[in-house]
Amino acid sequence: MVPALVRSGVTEENVARWLAQPPTSWCAKAGFNEEKLRWTARVSAEKMNRLVESLGVGAVKEIRVLARGRSGRANLVTIVGSRGERQIRGEYAIRQRFGGLRSSMFVVQAIAGPDGAPQAFVFQGGGWGHGVGMCQTGAIGMAK
Repeated sequence: MVPALVRSGVTEENVARWLAQPPTSWCAKAGFNEEKLRWTARVSAEKMNRLVESLGVGAVKEIRVLARGRSGRANLVTIVGSRGERQIRGEYAIRQRFGGLRSSMFVVQAIAGPDGAPQAFVFQGGGWGHGVGMCQTGAIGMAK
C-alpha cells in the first residue's frame, strides 16, 4: 500500500508525483537495492512494436493507463496502434507485455522523433513485483 498516494487519490498526476519523490519505505531503509525502488525503462519503438506484434495493432502510437489498483499499480492499459487498439488487463500481463518491467507501478511517455512518430517509450516506475507483500529487502530494513 502507498498511503500518501491513496490519500490524495490514484491519478496519473499523483502517481507521477509519488514516483518523483525519494522512497520512504522499509526497503529504502535497508541500504541496498536502491535501483529497484525507482527505475526507468526505455523501450525503443522498434522493440515495442515487436513486443505487441501478436496483438495486431500495428505500429504503437500511444500507451494509456486506463485503471489502477488501490496501490497505484496499472491493472488495465490500452495500446493504440496504427491498425487499432487492444487492452491488456492484469498487473503481471502488463509487465510481461512491455518486456518484463519490474512493476506495473509506472507512468509511461512516448518520445516523438522528428517525424512526430514515437521513437521510444519511457517508463518511470517504482518497486519490484506485484506490491502485495513486503519484500525481503523491506524486512531487513524494518529489522534495522
